[in-house]
Amino acid sequence: MKPLYRAARLALLGWALTSAAQTTPDAGTPKAAPPAPPVAKPGPTQSANPNKPTPAEAPTPKPGAEAPKPGAPPASADKSQPAPVRPAPEPPAPPPKPATSGPAAPATVAVPVQACPVEEKQPTPLNPLPGAKPAGCFRPEPGPRCLATRPLCENDWKVARIAWKYFEKNYQPKTGLVNSVDGYPSTTMWDIGSSLAGTIAAVHLGLIEQKEFDDRIVAMLATLRSLRLYRDELPNKAYNAATAELTDYTNKPVAEGLGYSALDLARLASWLDQLACMHPKHAHAAKQVLLRWKFCRLIQDGQMYGAVFDQATKKDQALQEGRLGYEQYGGKAFSRLGFDQSVSSRYDNQYASMVEINGVPIAFDMRDPRKFGAFNYVVTESYALDGLEFGTDAELSRLLTNIYEVQKRRWQRTGIVTAVSEDNVDRPPYFVYNTIFAAGSAWNTITDTGSDQHQLKSLSTKAAFSLAALFPDDPYSSVLVNSVWSAHDPERGWYSGIYESGIGYNKAITANTNGIILEALLYKALGPLHPACRKCGRALKLGGEDVEASVAATQCLPGAPRESAPAGK
Repeated sequence: MKPLYRAARLALLGWALTSAAQTTPDAGTPKAAPPAPPVAKPGPTQSANPNKPTPAEAPTPKPGAEAPKPGAPPASADKSQPAPVRPAPEPPAPPPKPATSGPAAPATVAVPVQACPVEEKQPTPLNPLPGAKPAGCFRPEPGPRCLATRPLCENDWKVARIAWKYFEKNYQPKTGLVNSVDGYPSTTMWDIGSSLAGTIAAVHLGLIEQKEFDDRIVAMLATLRSLRLYRDELPNKAYNAATAELTDYTNKPVAEGLGYSALDLARLASWLDQLACMHPKHAHAAKQVLLRWKFCRLIQDGQMYGAVFDQATKKDQALQEGRLGYEQYGGKAFSRLGFDQSVSSRYDNQYASMVEINGVPIAFDMRDPRKFGAFNYVVTESYALDGLEFGTDAELSRLLTNIYEVQKRRWQRTGIVTAVSEDNVDRPPYFVYNTIFAAGSAWNTITDTGSDQHQLKSLSTKAAFSLAALFPDDPYSSVLVNSVWSAHDPERGWYSGIYESGIGYNKAITANTNGIILEALLYKALGPLHPACRKCGRALKLGGEDVEASVAATQCLPGAPRESAPAGK
């Protein structure tokens, strides 16, 4: 749910973070067609509703929901720390010629080292004026570094600048939110999470000044703090990005709402957590957003539950949400906040099985969609996000390596460059799942209802950049990047992908694609952020002495006594 950066001397990669807990061990790392609407992640809460608008009329929550009405008008333009001094940008490197070795990389540039400060300090610019003497310039304190840095090259900055164009063009200053799809003022919690990820990456990579970053974050958090919640419980599945009104799938204000998506909320929670760690001045406001949420029905028995509202009965149904891959990504996000995710955060839970594809064992979820109401789509995105944000332990490293290897072997066998994921598409049905395995078949391209869409099989831009960041030393990563190198509009951002059938680019441009691309580049520079924040002692926790016991109990916060939550209401 991304738009995935100037020479390093232009970037002040965040403020230094010094270890507050030096004894904690490191975690492992290893416009052509009408816009499509935002969509929600796999789970039974996306069950088909006969009263729901058709794909040509409405947007859907991630994944695979109805698309917005063709031709929907774009949104109207309702939208103490010194920033680094940034010289005029150097000319971007020319696109590389097609070759299996990928784009030629210019000489790399060292990136400033980060560590954890006890408090935010006032750093001086990286390039002070001639003759100026640093006054109180921060110097990393001794001890283990929280965020190891890696060099970025000019081609990386070029990728980042293009991705950030999306967020410049689709920003809504009135709310601080960003359109989920280019020119269409609707959004979901997943896409707000991707927008937050992209914005954090932008300031740490030097694409924006600290002032612009703070202004965007303050506006976004203020909106999230005041959103009308679904039944005063949790954020709705969809909102108008320009007005922050609670909406239906056609972006029209509604009284009841649609329900809520546990996976969408997990992605937003993950990045609110990382915001609080990397920019402690915003930690209190980020925590206040989460303290509005009532987790009683959302988190139960070590799993996540979403809710779908039935317009006919005016009641909703709470159903377990998430399948192998996305379920573990979401489960880890809530686990970091202190919730019991003993089932959802584990890849070796009772629903996991294996299938061999091209000689590679691929994990998949055994839950039958006919019984549980949701397909299990094996795609790149969920595993990649887990690695980018939470780092790779032995279990994830094996699974993620297999996700990479099976796609490389398909390319070796067929000559088709492969990196598949769920994506918006620039034509009906506007959203498809390009999968490694789904509905019992390998390399299946289907909708959320199982409709075959093989003609829309594509190479996913966000998947290509994510895999290249996670596996930088494998030659296939250069093949991936080289293949998607020109899949962008320089003024609008990165396209979602390239169709395998030869019909051209998939010119859908979204917050999720561009946010994930920026996230991948932030990972390339800093490594996985959640392990670093845990080592620095800055992980956001819900509860504690600053939260009243009555509030903790009412919201079902971690550690508070709770009764069994109702299945629906």
